[in-house]
Amino acid sequence: MNASQLLIVRRRHTGNFTQIPNALIRNDELSSKSLGVIVHLLSLPPGFRISIEFLCKARNEGETAMRSAIQQLERLNYMRIVRERSASGRFIHSKWIVSDEPIVDWAPHLENPRVEEPYLNRPVQGDQGATNTGFKETLDSSKTTTTGPKGTPPDTDESPALIVDERDEECWLWLCQKLSLDPQRTRDQCTGLSPSVSLDVLAEVLECKRQNSIRRTVPQFLASLLRRAREGKFSLSAGAELRRDLRQIIRRQRAVEAAAEPTQAIVTDRPVVDRAQARERLQQMRDELAKKSHTSAMPRGTA
Repeated sequence: MNASQLLIVRRRHTGNFTQIPNALIRNDELSSKSLGVIVHLLSLPPGFRISIEFLCKARNEGETAMRSAIQQLERLNYMRIVRERSASGRFIHSKWIVSDEPIVDWAPHLENPRVEEPYLNRPVQGDQGATNTGFKETLDSSKTTTTGPKGTPPDTDESPALIVDERDEECWLWLCQKLSLDPQRTRDQCTGLSPSVSLDVLAEVLECKRQNSIRRTVPQFLASLLRRAREGKFSLSAGAELRRDLRQIIRRQRAVEAAAEPTQAIVTDRPVVDRAQARERLQQMRDELAKKSHTSAMPRGTA
């Protein structure tokens, strides 16, 4: 069987991209399903609240298939899920630690996830039930700390600022304009969320505003949806259709606005010509030529 030639079109990206090592992509132990999950996880910003339900929806996979993919990623040491409990045994929260290369010794990363800057993604608060993914249990007590030497303040998670690429910038500005929101201030409010999720939230707010279903002010409603998005509890409902057709709607509106703009008169240095005067002058020239022609045709000696 003859092999086909591979041609690749590459673009230079200045933002909103993820670097993936070839060793991960070409690992033949990873199924295509698991590879898609790990790549999706690596594309999320640090601090993103993650859950099985979110991944199932994002990758269009069933829960059983998603748990199987996570099991394989854990078995190959690409990720660990840690469930933390208090001294009384009460569940506190989970941590998903994801790496773009296999990690043999997870101990330092479990104790201090900032070592070598692995991605730390926070899932939704609350027990998600048994996942059969080999959770590691840790106890949180007053005697356990990862803040370093005595007197050193604990590390604080600084979420990355929202970066909107050129492709989404027009949508971002259009939504902020329709909602009478300051783009930069709204960008700061969306810190820690992905551009796609942020646009989803704005689309939801705008559609709810159009339907008069907001009982509070727009900024208050926006803040509540952003809080739910950080907890992994937000999903598009009213604004789903608007978000899907957003680019087409903006292009159509721009075309209508351009067509409605009055046509500007073309300014030239040529003087304005009066057509009546031009016809009169042309007739005079014709009469003069006829008179000269008649005079030149008369025989000499004729008085």
